[in-house]
Amino acid sequence: MQIHEARLGHLPSLIALAERFHAEAGGGYPFKVDRVRAFLAQAVAGPDFFVVVAGDVPCGFLIARAGANYLTGERMAEEVAMYVEPDARSVGLAGGLIAKFEEWAASSRCTVVKLTAQHSARPEAVARLYRRSGYAAAETAFIKRL
Repeated sequence: MQIHEARLGHLPSLIALAERFHAEAGGGYPFKVDRVRAFLAQAVAGPDFFVVVAGDVPCGFLIARAGANYLTGERMAEEVAMYVEPDARSVGLAGGLIAKFEEWAASSRCTVVKLTAQHSARPEAVARLYRRSGYAAAETAFIKRL
């Protein structure tokens, strides 16, 4: 399956995938379609963002951004969100999305790449994928709603 950069025409598919990702991952955040649409439009068109989709009718995506690390100053690429629909998993799509992300990061002069994982979204499977791709655990985040 082809993995290619997203275009503004992919927004409806990206929004639908984001909503499925949100429903699957759970968490304490409401899904606000207008905010998601605005963010995705900014990411697809923005110079410091990278958005790729898997398939002509997208069944997966990866969104990333690049910028200076606030502590070291190194140029860093950070995955914002990645999702592959359940029926399309275990066929190498996530690995392909990660490979495209790393190619973009290298071509964007990044020296560090960072992947994240929702703790509620199959954390063991995601950790195995990331380790197989050469990543090591670096931090854990905790949130509390007030």
